[in-house]
Amino acid sequence: MASATLVCKGEVESAPTPTRVPSAVGVPRMTATAYVRPDRCFKGDSRGELIPVSFDAFETGVDPFFILRKGDYFLFFLKPHGTSSYEVVDRWFGALPVSRELGPVPKGADSMDALEVDLKTGLRDPNPERVLDSIRMLGNMRHLQSTAPLKELLESPDLLVRSYVWQALLRLKEYAVLPVVVEFFDSQPAAPRELLLPRDRLFGMQWELAIEIEQVREPSSLPSLETLAVHGKTFFLRMEPLQALRAIRSPHSAGVFLKELDDTNPDNGFSAMQGLISLAGGGPIDWVPTWERFKEAPQFYAAKCREWWETEGRRKVDYRTTNSSTQRF
Repeated sequence: MASATLVCKGEVESAPTPTRVPSAVGVPRMTATAYVRPDRCFKGDSRGELIPVSFDAFETGVDPFFILRKGDYFLFFLKPHGTSSYEVVDRWFGALPVSRELGPVPKGADSMDALEVDLKTGLRDPNPERVLDSIRMLGNMRHLQSTAPLKELLESPDLLVRSYVWQALLRLKEYAVLPVVVEFFDSQPAAPRELLLPRDRLFGMQWELAIEIEQVREPSSLPSLETLAVHGKTFFLRMEPLQALRAIRSPHSAGVFLKELDDTNPDNGFSAMQGLISLAGGGPIDWVPTWERFKEAPQFYAAKCREWWETEGRRKVDYRTTNSSTQRF
């Protein structure tokens, strides 16, 4: 929104068919023009006219060309292209599938508030895919006037819908959903090595939710993060909460780090070691290995770390905690 000069949603009314070429080498980009009939603009003014949007006139079917076709309906984030056309601000995220539903925008609403109204109206779209699009974009806004319409969907019988809502709420820092997300991970089978979409979308959401958990920085979420860091079914489901715990740096997590020194995945063991060292204040420690050396002998360095923790690390944490509490008074 900030990068765009014109943000509208509407249908591509006309667009030339792109030409197939065998290779992208030397092919000019953004040389075709589509015309978009806007239903609503959230930033800038189309003056009620068709919007000329540049796109790629050629495609290989493999390379990431930006293609528009008649009948496409998108939320467009546009900037000037030359003197008489527009182009998307980003070829990946500058034209997003969106619901056609229009909400009642209050007079004087700013760009983000108006978009929020339309996206919330899209939660009632009869097309399930547009509902999912609306959920995801609401989460991507990072701040909403109200999360109540999203929370209503937590009662949906569709687990995929609920997983999208959990992700959106985590992005909005509504961490009260974390215990439910941890239960979801525990109830699901481990994801296969390779995902086949759309069949495996729910497995894909396990991965996406784990990534969101890595961003949690709220100390009140420690119980859920610590549970998942120890009991996550896959190394990845343990890795992401471990990263969050390291960033929060609470002495309460020391027990989790000690357990995770023996994680079956050496990356997690190394991360747990770094978490303990960070709690103790960091600094140079002569026995601490590089990641490569830890991976060669994880059990040896796990034992070494425990020995250091009992003889030195725990004492440093206690001192830092006591000193910090004293300074507050």
